[in-house]
Amino acid sequence: MRLVVSLLCLGLLTANGAARAQQTYPAPTQPAPTTRPAPVAQPPATTQPAPTTTQPAPAPTTQTPTATPPPPTATQPATPPPAPTAQPAPPPPPAPTVQTTPPPPPAQGPAETPSQRALRYSRFSSGSGGMLLVFTEILSGVVTGALLGNTFESKNGAYVGGVLGGLTLGTAAALYQYYVPVERNESLLAVGGAGLGFLAGFGYALENDLDSRNRAVMALLTTQVGIAGVLAATYMPGDVSQGDTALVAMSAIYAFALTGLVQHTLAIADKGETDTNLSPTLVAPALGMALGGLLAVPLELSPERVFKLTVLPIGVGAMMLVGGTALADGVAVPLSAMGGVVATFVITALATAEPPPGAPPTLYSRQRESDGIKALPVPVLMRAGRGGNSLVAGPGMLLRF
Repeated sequence: MRLVVSLLCLGLLTANGAARAQQTYPAPTQPAPTTRPAPVAQPPATTQPAPTTTQPAPAPTTQTPTATPPPPTATQPATPPPAPTAQPAPPPPPAPTVQTTPPPPPAQGPAETPSQRALRYSRFSSGSGGMLLVFTEILSGVVTGALLGNTFESKNGAYVGGVLGGLTLGTAAALYQYYVPVERNESLLAVGGAGLGFLAGFGYALENDLDSRNRAVMALLTTQVGIAGVLAATYMPGDVSQGDTALVAMSAIYAFALTGLVQHTLAIADKGETDTNLSPTLVAPALGMALGGLLAVPLELSPERVFKLTVLPIGVGAMMLVGGTALADGVAVPLSAMGGVVATFVITALATAEPPPGAPPTLYSRQRESDGIKALPVPVLMRAGRGGNSLVAGPGMLLRF
């Protein structure tokens, strides 16, 4: 029995040593021998647990994974996996489009400093009234040029003269207002100067029996003198105030009305024996405009007061002239109309005197500021009948504002 146990222990030791040797020095390419699994398959080794528990030395023999040889395929070197191909980076997203304002068009004309350009009204005008001045010159050039061209013995003289006159004067005005500021009230006064100058020159030539060519030349010269006089008087920087503009217009209206009434009185007194020369009446508005420009230097009136001083006296004088013509005859009619104009002007000037600066408003002025437009019924007298020799009364309306 002892011999059998000794042989078994010797077999186990031999198997464990061979297994350790194979674990320490594995054969890289040679397969394991066919006789190596025999010690593992012995049934006594698994059925005798006593020797393994009594001897502490063979404790490492419990490593069962090392007792079995690795499979032949485990000894083959592992093939490396294929290297992943580098994918190209995606293109960057497009940059967001930014809405940009288009660049300004290239400047046309002479170079200007920023301060000079800031003071301009537009690219084409230095002032707000430049375009009105250009239009006035074009219109005056067409009219006076056509009158002058019609005096020549040509079929298209009026057309050619009008075109040349409009282009020449319009171009000159465009160049002038491009470099020199022409403000709004200045352009309005220039329009008035052109109209009154044409009326004075053409009327004077017509009343003095000048030929057609001299009449056209006179109208052309007086029109341009009226425009140039206004531009020369308002050449200083800044616009003309509304009060001064209204005062100039009022002076021209009064000059025309009073001169006409005086001439009408003289014509009635002369009883039609001689032809009345209307040159003073036609020239008077231009002279009155010049007089108003001189009065605007020392006087400074509000446009509302000038409006009242113009409308009320002229309205009263017109009513008296119409009523006197229907009810009476002789020099009393124009003289009474002039008296009504002068009296109403004085009363209106006293009633509309402006308070000194800093004066507190009166009760009437406060009420007037709070009131709006009022409509008042008034009686109206007008001519009636078949021959217009009678008067009839009717209802009327007066607007108060």
